[in-house]
Amino acid sequence: MSAKNIISLKNIYFDNTNFWAYFLSVNYPCAFMEESDCSMYDFVKEILPVDTKWSDEFTGYYDGILDETDGYLDEPTTLLASIGNSDILKIEFHPGDTIFYINEIELGCTGPHCKLQKIPYHQIKKLLHLEDGEILFQLLLPMTILKPDETDDLKSVLEEHFSKLGFTQPILSKMIDCLIYGIIII
Repeated sequence: MSAKNIISLKNIYFDNTNFWAYFLSVNYPCAFMEESDCSMYDFVKEILPVDTKWSDEFTGYYDGILDETDGYLDEPTTLLASIGNSDILKIEFHPGDTIFYINEIELGCTGPHCKLQKIPYHQIKKLLHLEDGEILFQLLLPMTILKPDETDDLKSVLEEHFSKLGFTQPILSKMIDCLIYGIIII
């Protein structure tokens, strides 16, 4: 893997609105609100600029990549970050998928053949106590198994984090409900 494709958490702090607009828009494939006919992308674009030029460069997208390689690159943009002890989070951002690994073991993905709901919410929440824990929490949230009795707790965490990204009411509540719908286990 080329060093130019490796990013760290400092590249994606909450002030990187291009990254978060992209990440929130594409990594919750099951988040959809039937009553408003809206997906996470619809809510995100209300507040954050979804810059497709930026996301195309970030993921290495080009016309024809989905036909040529199903949207997978040999050297995708890859985030590497410590998640406590000796565990390493690796996230590969391909044009057609986002793949999550812990210690080089594939955890799941959010693309067309998504594999979700891999880590219980209470484990993800422990990340909040780490340095850069808020970012790590948000990055692993698409892989979360959320139980109905945990939704109120997650709502309060999301309100704090999404406020840092500039989301305000009423979009904030709608977006949180949409995200929760996409990860809750029923």
